[in-house]
Amino acid sequence: MSDFDLHSKMIFNSEDFEPLMENSSYYDYSNDTDNCCLPPCTMYTIQTFEKVFLPIFYTLVFLLGLSGNLLVIAVMLTYKHTLAGTDTFILHLAIADILLVLTLPFWAVQAVSGWIFGDVLCKIIGSVFKINFYSSIFLLVCISFDRYLSIVHAVQMYKKHKIYLVHVSCLAVWSFCFLLSIPDLVLLQVMSEDRYNTTECLHNFSSTTAHYWKAVWRFLFHVVGFLLPLCAMGYCYVMIIRTLLRSQGFQKHKAIKVIVAVVVTFILCWAPYNVVLLTDTLVSLKVLNRTCDLDTQIDIGKSITSSLGYFHCCLNPFLYAFIGIKFRNNFLVLLSQIGCIGREFMKKYLKPQRRNSTWSESGETSYSGI
Repeated sequence: MSDFDLHSKMIFNSEDFEPLMENSSYYDYSNDTDNCCLPPCTMYTIQTFEKVFLPIFYTLVFLLGLSGNLLVIAVMLTYKHTLAGTDTFILHLAIADILLVLTLPFWAVQAVSGWIFGDVLCKIIGSVFKINFYSSIFLLVCISFDRYLSIVHAVQMYKKHKIYLVHVSCLAVWSFCFLLSIPDLVLLQVMSEDRYNTTECLHNFSSTTAHYWKAVWRFLFHVVGFLLPLCAMGYCYVMIIRTLLRSQGFQKHKAIKVIVAVVVTFILCWAPYNVVLLTDTLVSLKVLNRTCDLDTQIDIGKSITSSLGYFHCCLNPFLYAFIGIKFRNNFLVLLSQIGCIGREFMKKYLKPQRRNSTWSESGETSYSGI
């Protein structure tokens, strides 16, 4: 299974609405008075697709996300004495992305063989996934806001006497994400999924609260997990671009390209899943007519688009670290120290760095880190 809610399905009684978080194309039309004589939809297509697609794609995301973010952490910790405010956010972002991709092998195994790891790991893996899913997004907002302050208002949160604000912000992000994961910690458990003839790590909601929890989970994802972060990032970067356009200097053009790349990548990775999930919500609330073909398309769409969203954690190291001169220079120095490259190679590709530049494009000179 592949869905925002940890590749799980809500379990309800037959009289409830179809689970909003379900990744099955099954729908019992016998419970619908308008379709009382129609047979249930087949699950073969979606089940076969997920058994092949999810393990392959999750393995790819796992390898790329793990290696890229480990490099970021290794370089930053090696030169931790030079870390600034934005660097600290990027370090936490890399940690969150690593913890997120470490859960993907479990979901890949579930797609093939069902959940075989027991109730305790079901709760732990599900909660860890949710914590790091949200923290990755909120840390991107923190990075955007830090750049907004340093460029638009010339307020550097990374100055020594204000560095505690960065640590407080990171602590607040992790704490808030932990609160968002409490429902997963409480409700996730290993349950039998008869329609797939397997066991899965599922959210076990009672029928009396099913409709309420559906609304809560969808609200959290669409609004808290996408719309609000997108609006915050959009505002910060629009103001940054306005400031850079009014300034003078060669570096601003590259800074604007980086900003556009950051926002566009976030939209391309997460907007498709939100569109598919919104369609699923409209179908479940009977705003759109349910058909077997539509169910299958939605389920396959959720698997593909959610995987695209997880792929975003592989792109974060390149968007927030590797494009910065300071990070690239320190990375080359580290490779030289461990004997991976020669000194001549390092001197050839080592770039001159302006004073006070950071890992990415933010800094006291606004965009000198590129």
